[in-house]
Amino acid sequence: MSKKSNRDYSAWRTICRLIRDIRPIAWALILAAFVCVCSVLLSVVGPEVVNKATDIIYNYGETGAPIDMYEIGRLCLVALAAYIVMGVLSMVRVVLTTNITSRFYTKGLRIRISDKLTRLPVSFVDSTPNGELLSRMMNDVSNMSNTIYVIIDTLIDGVVRIVIITYFMYSIHWILATAVVVLVPLSVGLSAFISAKSEKSWHDFRKVNGEMYAFIEEDFSGFDTVKAFNLENKQKIKCDGISEVYRQKMRRGYMLSGLIQPIIAFTDNIAYVAVCIAGGVLAVKNYVSVGDVVEIILFAKMFAGPLESIANGMGSVQHTLACANRVYKLLDTREMARTDDPAPHGAGEVRFDHVNFSYDKITPVIKDLSFTVKPGQKVAIVGPTGGGKTTIVNLLMRFYDVDSGHIYIDGVDTSTLDRAQLRGLFGMVLQDTWLFNGTVYDNIAYGKRDATRDEVVEAARQAHADFFINTLPDGYDTVINEESTNISSGQKQLLTIARSYLANAPMLILDEATSNVDTRTELLIQRAMDELLIGRTAFVIAHRLSTIVNADMILVVDHGEVVEQGSHAELMSKGGFYTSIYNSQYELLK
Repeated sequence: MSKKSNRDYSAWRTICRLIRDIRPIAWALILAAFVCVCSVLLSVVGPEVVNKATDIIYNYGETGAPIDMYEIGRLCLVALAAYIVMGVLSMVRVVLTTNITSRFYTKGLRIRISDKLTRLPVSFVDSTPNGELLSRMMNDVSNMSNTIYVIIDTLIDGVVRIVIITYFMYSIHWILATAVVVLVPLSVGLSAFISAKSEKSWHDFRKVNGEMYAFIEEDFSGFDTVKAFNLENKQKIKCDGISEVYRQKMRRGYMLSGLIQPIIAFTDNIAYVAVCIAGGVLAVKNYVSVGDVVEIILFAKMFAGPLESIANGMGSVQHTLACANRVYKLLDTREMARTDDPAPHGAGEVRFDHVNFSYDKITPVIKDLSFTVKPGQKVAIVGPTGGGKTTIVNLLMRFYDVDSGHIYIDGVDTSTLDRAQLRGLFGMVLQDTWLFNGTVYDNIAYGKRDATRDEVVEAARQAHADFFINTLPDGYDTVINEESTNISSGQKQLLTIARSYLANAPMLILDEATSNVDTRTELLIQRAMDELLIGRTAFVIAHRLSTIVNADMILVVDHGEVVEQGSHAELMSKGGFYTSIYNSQYELLK
């Protein structure tokens, strides 16, 4: 992760970045701002109309002059027209800020995050809970999109409204106007101070929110295990603990944000009372007309609205800044080094040359590993749990990069190859199967983009999956549900094997590929695989050594080192570590 992403951004820095990110839709923002200004200008028509109408009625009471009903009617029509146009402009502004601005911004930001995840190393995804990533992509981005609406609908509208109202108030009488605006700097200063405090609270809240998402995702994904071990109370206690911290952080954030509006409302009410008293005195002394006082009072009430909107907007922005901080940390995470050289199209020779690797850069997992696999060989990797078998495959696929040493494919260093093309050289069947919510046909066809139905059916036959697929309610069109619970674990494994058959990659990686099938099916798959592996380089990770006795080469890995190497017969004749593992498995069967 880059140094830049290891620290929190300042509020101003984050706001500047938010504004920079919305430049592609600047036209919509400018149009929305223009509509906002027009709406604010029309809003002052009402007080002006009331001012003139009040003076007409007041003059009637003072002088007995007849009331000009035509003028009163004209003023009412002007006010009605102004309010109708204001309503239309408000609708236009809502459409711009929600249907265009926020939606476009949200979509674009989520696409950026999705693209970013494809360029991040596997180590980042492995070390970050899935719920945390979902929280940033869904919850945090939604809150960030709300900022666009807040900036246009509250901040810009509020600031423009305050400026225009202030101008009109001072054009009427400076004393009354000063009574309204004199307390504004104090209220804004207090609001800014409280907003700074609430920013940290909202940042802590978003962090706990990510932890909550991670816990929920983990709890539901392991639902069967929780039930099997009667861990419901333990999970409940853990959930209660996270929920309590969540509640405290959220309460503090809302409490601090909620203080802003009452403070501004309090100062506005004081200004309102001051205007009423001062206006009454000035009207009695004939310094201003009664209509002017009424207009100033109406402006004073209108002055409170934008200040309260700004207060709410400031609280919302602080909440959003915490979300933006987390999203920008993700977007600024250091990506994998880009390599653009195409992958070789040779025979499939693989060579590890003094490879060293550790996940945490402290504890070595692979130590000075060297071996060579000739084209077309079937290589089995065996050894105790934690010995480094899967890590070898991760390095071969460049899910992780080596700390030192080199891995060559047909004489080309894999660190110089484009990752996508490199991984296209391998077909994989893992012990942990992965199927998505879709039809059986779609899941098999996932292995080849332009696969025909005949090819999919043939791949299923080769993997001995065709017989059970035809027993499903809709055959190949049967929909596998989200959790893949409508087919068995063994059937899921067969589908992933069929997917690998269809991909027809020049090299294969099989990680306990038959661990979830019965003995009879395993024998059938082994025969089919033997035919598939002809002419292809294959790496087989196996715990059941009976499945790899016909391998061309067996690598015995322990503590990240190849301790023995050779064929099954050669290793058994040595009577070493491999022999002890092999014999122990048969001891368990006795």
